[in-house]
Amino acid sequence: MARYHFGWDDPSGVPASRHKGAILAYLCAGSDPERDWGRTTVAAVSATVLLHGFLIHDDIIDNDRVRRLRPTCWTVYGKAAAIELGAAMEALAFELIAETDWAARGVAAAARCARRMAAGQTSDIAHEDRDDITLDTALETCRRKDATCTELFLLLGTLAVSDDPDRLTAAGELGVNAGMAFSLNGFLDEIWGSPDHHGKLALSDLRQRKKTPLVTAALERLGPHEGRRLLDLLHAYSRDGDDVAQRLIGLLDSSGARRHVQELIDGYTAQAERALPAAVPDRISRQAIHDYVHASLDRRTPAAGRGGDEGSDQSR
Repeated sequence: MARYHFGWDDPSGVPASRHKGAILAYLCAGSDPERDWGRTTVAAVSATVLLHGFLIHDDIIDNDRVRRLRPTCWTVYGKAAAIELGAAMEALAFELIAETDWAARGVAAAARCARRMAAGQTSDIAHEDRDDITLDTALETCRRKDATCTELFLLLGTLAVSDDPDRLTAAGELGVNAGMAFSLNGFLDEIWGSPDHHGKLALSDLRQRKKTPLVTAALERLGPHEGRRLLDLLHAYSRDGDDVAQRLIGLLDSSGARRHVQELIDGYTAQAERALPAAVPDRISRQAIHDYVHASLDRRTPAAGRGGDEGSDQSR
């Protein structure tokens, strides 16, 4: 089941699951792979396994039937088996960390991150049927559910090679801010770009009526009448499908929320850059992380770039 989930045995040529966090964990170790990357492997692997245990459960919670253009694990093996697989993968992550010489700090960091991810997931579920969620609340949910994932990789990647508390604090700040930028970028990609946020289908969050930062930003910018119309379209789309999708996307676009989310991405990216020198002393690795973060945020179509909210390219 795990091999299926990761796509390792897929003969179709569909790309296997991407591992952005693992790459960042390795880069935290420095630019000498012979010296530090062996120690960092357990950090990258354990964080990946823990995260994907949550993703398997997330697919069940959201009733997502497709990930990376393939049927999700629970649709192939059943919900009960997939739940147990997710739990086993999460347990394996802690087992791997416990075998390191930084076990105590690593287990504590991973447990804190796992608890925050679970809290974020719970909030995300609770907000689906509420219409009073603010942008600040949505951003906090995003911070717990999504940004914590990147924080986990950078914390464990740093712990594998350093016990410097200042470096660890900076790595956490780098992870949170880069993670927020990645997550917000994913919300824009899902509508106006190439959906790549954990490999979910286009518009899946809208279909689930999720009160994402994009939706809540739009609600805070629209008047009462248009805001009610947006909520009605959101509920109608979850029931009726694509016949209301274009109207919903158009209202999100015209509200100015798209531009505001891009500004938030720019702000989080700037904060991540400020944390970089203290988090990653190695100059070569620091530049590589800087370039990799920016490359990960620049995949959207030109219509979703800095040029404003005009013109939505709906082609995929």
